[in-house]
Amino acid sequence: MSSSPTDVIRKSPMSLYQYAIIALCVLSYASDGVDVVTLSYAAPVLMKEWGISPATFGLAYTATPIGIALGSFFLSPLADRIGRRTLTLWLLGSLVIMLFATAFSSSLLMLVTLRLLTGISLGALVVCLNVTVSEFSNEERSNVLIGILHTGYSAGGMICGALAALLLEPLGWRALFLAAGALSVLSFVLSLFVLAESPMYLIARRPANALQRLNAIFRRMNKPEFDSLPPAPEAKAGKGRAIIPRTLLFGTAMLCLAGFVFTVSGGFMASWRPKLLDMAHLTMTWNGIAGVSTHGAGIFAHLFVGALARKVGERKIAVIFLLGMGFAFTLLGAVPDGALLPLVIASTLSGFFNVGAFTAIILVTLNYFEPGVRSAGLGIMLGCSRVGGIVGPLVGGFVIAAGFGRFWTLFLFAVILIIPVVAAIYARARPGDVAVPAHG
Repeated sequence: MSSSPTDVIRKSPMSLYQYAIIALCVLSYASDGVDVVTLSYAAPVLMKEWGISPATFGLAYTATPIGIALGSFFLSPLADRIGRRTLTLWLLGSLVIMLFATAFSSSLLMLVTLRLLTGISLGALVVCLNVTVSEFSNEERSNVLIGILHTGYSAGGMICGALAALLLEPLGWRALFLAAGALSVLSFVLSLFVLAESPMYLIARRPANALQRLNAIFRRMNKPEFDSLPPAPEAKAGKGRAIIPRTLLFGTAMLCLAGFVFTVSGGFMASWRPKLLDMAHLTMTWNGIAGVSTHGAGIFAHLFVGALARKVGERKIAVIFLLGMGFAFTLLGAVPDGALLPLVIASTLSGFFNVGAFTAIILVTLNYFEPGVRSAGLGIMLGCSRVGGIVGPLVGGFVIAAGFGRFWTLFLFAVILIIPVVAAIYARARPGDVAVPAHG
């Protein structure tokens, strides 16, 4: 047939098998969400049992985001070399081992080491899942399905909360890690039998039996087969050790800057929002209500951005949500102390625009890179983003401790969002370079 596999997937209706792959990625992302949050729920019991101070236990908290950043930077590019499916299976398998091993931790050093290794696997897995969903989706549904994928992470946090309520008191903190490991086992087994290699990878890297594997995937998707392997895309990745094409370096730098500064601001809010509401004299009951509404708005934002981005444009929706995020942060700072409902509404708006901006930046990045470097490009951007997620809470702590007050603290983190707005606008390839769309 004359059409390329990219065109076939991009233009034809989604098959049941494609939806099964998407559902599997959502499940894996939910297990990712469980894995990340598990330590937060286990920490109070674990610190009491081991007699560790919160300051000392902070090493375990820090290990996971550092590992996620390392995995995004250095491990995720392997997906462009050995395949999305191959790396995903290795990562899910390693998570099973790490989580079960964590359940039998006997020292802080062992716990920190395992959380670091867990973070490395999680950081690369997030990249693999985003790329897999984008490359098995058609043009019409790609952005919506990316949004649905990210709701899996939020759902994982909710699942972990339910598991904590059921397991922590009667069985202890070790049971929570065993349950998280069991969920990863389910994801691994299903992936082993259901997940296929990305057709984009098979065409770009042309491994052994690439044509037979490509046709087998297309048969499962109820799509026409190919008589010969289609030509590889004209990747401009260069030779030697280059990961990103020289023509895409400026745009990559802009996307990394956008991801980093955005997460400095978003990571600050995620960590300090309850404290900021406490500074506004919100009771713990109302603080909890604000937390539920804020996270609920985040889930809605994933879906909203996914549905709207194709019509409005990924770059445009990113700019809109980044500006909205800055407005919501400023509003949260300006609401008078003790104004219960306005504070909850402002917090909810901040969650909506924060999460929506993240989803939009992911979509911009996925559609910027060609298939041969898509995992590497997304991994580098997410790695910079994870670093911002470490820096933001630290800077926020210093700013609050310095006595800047609620308004000026939030205004500071709102103003810096101008940087990712400008970076997203200018994240373009050199004139004449057109990346292959992520969907298909």
